[in-house]
Amino acid sequence: MNEDYQIYTNSNYRRILVVKAPVDVDQEEDLMFEDFDAIYIDVVHSIMNASKVAIAMASPLHSEKCRFKPCFVTRRLQDWLGDFGCVIDGYGDGPDDTFVAQKIEEIYGNMQRISFLLGTEPVYTHFEMIIRLCRFAISRRKYTFTNLPTPGIYSGYIELYHHSLWNSLLEHELVLERNYFHEQLDRLGYIRRKRFVDRMHLCPRCNRSHLFFFETCPKCGSSDVGQEDVIHHFRCANVAPASAYEWDGELKCPKCKQMLRHIGVDFDKPSRIYTCRACSETFMYPDMRVMCAQCHATLQTSDLVAVDAIEYEFTPDGIRAFANYDVTMTLPRVGFYGHGSMEDFEEYIRTTKDTPLVVLRYRFFNPEEFNPGVVNGQGRMLKSLSRLLVYKTAIVGSDLYVLSRAVLGEVASHINQMEYELNSELSFFASKTPGFTFNLLASYAYHPSEDAGRFIENIKK
Repeated sequence: MNEDYQIYTNSNYRRILVVKAPVDVDQEEDLMFEDFDAIYIDVVHSIMNASKVAIAMASPLHSEKCRFKPCFVTRRLQDWLGDFGCVIDGYGDGPDDTFVAQKIEEIYGNMQRISFLLGTEPVYTHFEMIIRLCRFAISRRKYTFTNLPTPGIYSGYIELYHHSLWNSLLEHELVLERNYFHEQLDRLGYIRRKRFVDRMHLCPRCNRSHLFFFETCPKCGSSDVGQEDVIHHFRCANVAPASAYEWDGELKCPKCKQMLRHIGVDFDKPSRIYTCRACSETFMYPDMRVMCAQCHATLQTSDLVAVDAIEYEFTPDGIRAFANYDVTMTLPRVGFYGHGSMEDFEEYIRTTKDTPLVVLRYRFFNPEEFNPGVVNGQGRMLKSLSRLLVYKTAIVGSDLYVLSRAVLGEVASHINQMEYELNSELSFFASKTPGFTFNLLASYAYHPSEDAGRFIENIKK
């Protein structure tokens, strides 16, 4: 009997994998996909991350053996998981909990109603993770979503993105992918706009919305400004800041020298006024300065880029396409990072208009590809090279192409960083794979003002 987990059969004859300690379900040779119908995680640890690790390794999103299956957590962790709770289906007092049993039947009932296909491809790329996120939401009857910001993500999609393969350092790329994804779903008739939600503003340089706003003096630009009431004295029609009326704890008009009355009030406060402590300027309306928390750019409010937050909903055609996995055959992958065809790789270069690109070309030999005892040796390499998931990649023969966006003026440092990361990851994979070898053939930089066709020919020579 395994001390880390066991299979429990409930009153509806559903087999529930009860996880009692963090365990990598996919690496357990004694556990097969067909061995259980749901997951119950009973891991409570003084170090909260231990519970989250247990959930992640038995997640219906991340684990191939647990994919899309109902997942529950001990009620003792309720209100402890925060946003991490979006990957589970609820809390229970045990695998025999009535709520757990009812929820399992509800989820499988919905899957049966929409002809939901459980057996899908493993996740190696961003494209596959996006598809799995949407399929997971649909399997739980979550048919609407927005691009509103969510905690931890500056321009959100659905809360499930907290636990996807997205890299927080590539937020600009993620927005581009998300916009492309929405455009393609809309073009295919898989989603429709339900309602306008709000209007957000982003930094025009890095597309982040982590912005600081400062009220500033229109004369000297200092943000050391204070605000106070303006007092209008009825008797003499004097209008001045409240501080000008202060006298020995009371209010005295600086013009007519009369004390202001609080009974039978003879004054009002029609507005407020700003005073700059740096230059003593007074003004009614301050200027507004904006600083981006990410790239530290100093901006005016007029410089910000407006982005509409829209609520979308999946159409019946979209629900069917995601449920039966046909979406992978109809949805183009050109605009996505991650691994894809060389045709998609080239089209991505042709359609890039706003930023430089860096391309690295490697040549490798992977003996697993030719070993009949290893299933999908190339896929194993791509999955092991976790950093490749934040790049766009393609393989032609024994050549691996890796593409990334760069910031104008920082192309050289970006190339160095890419080479360091990729060499490290490939070296690590080589240490685990006897016979695997690689070498960097060349690095290339592309600017959208150049001829894309000529650049593509150059990297393929």
